[in-house]
Amino acid sequence: MPQEGRPVFRAVERSKVYSAVADQILAGVRSGAFPPGSPLPAERVLAERFEVGRGSVREAIRVLEHAGVLDVRVGSGTYVVGDGGSEENVLRARAAVAGEHSPLDLIVARASLEPVCAEHAATARTSNDLRVLEDLVLQQERVIREGGDPSTVDADFHLAVAAASHNSVLFALERTLVDLMRERMWSELKDRSRSRENQAEHYLEHHRQVFRAIERRDHRRARQLMAVHMSEIETGLLSELGSSQEEGPAERP
Repeated sequence: MPQEGRPVFRAVERSKVYSAVADQILAGVRSGAFPPGSPLPAERVLAERFEVGRGSVREAIRVLEHAGVLDVRVGSGTYVVGDGGSEENVLRARAAVAGEHSPLDLIVARASLEPVCAEHAATARTSNDLRVLEDLVLQQERVIREGGDPSTVDADFHLAVAAASHNSVLFALERTLVDLMRERMWSELKDRSRSRENQAEHYLEHHRQVFRAIERRDHRRARQLMAVHMSEIETGLLSELGSSQEEGPAERP
């Protein structure tokens, strides 16, 4: 219990400091205040300008380097990468600051795995697998018709396709990806993409087609259809990303 007259202190979240620094550097890169190939001010100078500790600046630079925005050259300084201000790199940096994974990195992983799951499901599925998949398609149709959020049943369908492959490693990998799809940045971007006119119905039709190919044991078609589905999800995410990144001009720190 705090003694009377003494202030109550709360721990300051360090992540909030370095994330604010990272956001300002990103804004400077995107606005052209830090052009491609140009050096950032020295760490000490940035710490003074931002009025933060050098540790926070160092952590912000580390995150932005990992995201492909900055290039730290030992003995030379820190430079803006040529395409460091691209939508993909900015999203990756913001996801890292938030402790999440970039939605675009997630779709790349899904596009690598899920067509393989569909291909193997078409050759290994059982009658029970087909019942589960068909029921999920019907559930998704009902949710969309009633104006609900189909994200959960959508993810369940993809997990069921992996389960139908009867390959425990594929299923474990898909389960990890489904868990990552619960992260805030993925959920928000995908929800905006799905809310576009007829987009939810369009994704539902993809699921119907994948199900039918699996039902017919057409493994080549199942793989192809799932690959098309992943490609169109990526296109939708990129479209939403382009429309949501509206930065005002940033002052040079």
